[in-house]
Amino acid sequence: MLPELTLIYNNTKDYLSSEEWGFIEKAYLLSKTYHQGQKRKTGEDFVNHPLRVAIELSQLKQDASTIIAGLLHDILEDTNITTDEIKKEFGDEILFLVQGLTKIHSLHHKVKTRQQYHQKKHYLDNLRSLFLAASQDYRIIIIKLMDRLDNMRTIWALNKESQQKNSLETLDIYSPLAYYLGLENIASSLEELAFPYAYPKEYKMVKKYVGKKYLDLEKALIISKRELSDYLNKNNCNFFDIEFRKKKLYSIYRKYLKEKDFNKIYDIIALRIITQNIEDCYLILGFIHQLWLPLPGRLKDYIALPKPNGYRAIHTTTLTTNNQIVEIQIQTMEMYEYSKYGIASHWLYQLNKENKSYIKRKQILKENPLLKTLQTINLKNQDGQTIYNIFVNELLKEQIFVLTPKGDVINLPKGSTPIDFAYKIHSDLGNHCQMAKVNNQIVPLNYQLQSGDIVEIITNKNKKPNREWMKFTKIKSTKRKILDNLE
Repeated sequence: MLPELTLIYNNTKDYLSSEEWGFIEKAYLLSKTYHQGQKRKTGEDFVNHPLRVAIELSQLKQDASTIIAGLLHDILEDTNITTDEIKKEFGDEILFLVQGLTKIHSLHHKVKTRQQYHQKKHYLDNLRSLFLAASQDYRIIIIKLMDRLDNMRTIWALNKESQQKNSLETLDIYSPLAYYLGLENIASSLEELAFPYAYPKEYKMVKKYVGKKYLDLEKALIISKRELSDYLNKNNCNFFDIEFRKKKLYSIYRKYLKEKDFNKIYDIIALRIITQNIEDCYLILGFIHQLWLPLPGRLKDYIALPKPNGYRAIHTTTLTTNNQIVEIQIQTMEMYEYSKYGIASHWLYQLNKENKSYIKRKQILKENPLLKTLQTINLKNQDGQTIYNIFVNELLKEQIFVLTPKGDVINLPKGSTPIDFAYKIHSDLGNHCQMAKVNNQIVPLNYQLQSGDIVEIITNKNKKPNREWMKFTKIKSTKRKILDNLE
């Protein structure tokens, strides 16, 4: 085994076959040969970059094809290798992934302001290419995210203009994409790397405030953590660990923009309790509220109603014995692992078992809200601006979670109405909507839904869409469907 591939081998030896490992070695040697003599802005050999991308992919427990594509992701764009050679050596699947990545380019325009940045056609074309590739195979996004992560770690080597350009793009596109694929750790890392270059003044402001705050809060929380641990053990609660979770600087900045007051941010440092099962999560929540006073309106049950990206946990905010306000997050080990692996945690590549990796990937396309949205949009016939509007207005807005009468969870942007809900389920349901019930009570069609609402749509086959609906519906795709079906 080549020493450069030791980390990849250690991460994948439990699930990759010797034949697959042989292809990984071949891909690395091919990448090394074709990138020979090429240097990065850091001065290092270029081949180190795709190697690090492949290492990151192996840490996410990706399959052999994804790791190989990671090793080859720049080879078509930066060398004279042909597509025929890649196909001959690695087959159609690898060629498809590498070509998908090659079509996603970085920006090459001068950008002085965020507004100018968004107006660039190349920016919109880049977003369209990224989403088009992702709609065909979500692994392309995962590889691209690892590519961007490594590039952001070496962003110090670029000029100031490129630093800001790449950082804005990272915050606007790549971090939200990572979040929506459940890769919260990756999203957070991208944000922390981009924040100082995208918004240097704001970064310094937050860092100045948080620097001493971290130390003060941690000292106080050490006492609270010990008290909580002793209390839970005394009551025979099952849990693996209680740990500190520091909120990252960019997350604090976003919370500050919302609250307008640092003192209203209670989760700068939170406690995370890792349990064995869901029953223990709720049992421990009860004991926490017996020990410390819960703050009204601060309980969030993301186990019963997961976030759109699949994140699950219980969050509660309490007043501790030493009068400290602290947020506590409770989740199982499986839920904790999901925050690291995201959609990749839904499956580990399983060798020769009814091709389960493919089956799992098909299931992911059905479950993930981002990928479901991409599947429903005819991306080939949409321009970059339309796709950007969908991304911003439907995916990045604050979400609510409502239920169908059968108990299915539907994610909608905050402010959505029963009409938005109906069209989200099916166009025919929206087109023939006559009235709506929320929690078994008839409500106006312009009623703004709240998380936890149970929504039932009553239809009439003779009912048609009404232009008045355009005035209060929230979702852009809802408005398009209404317009398309007006008589």
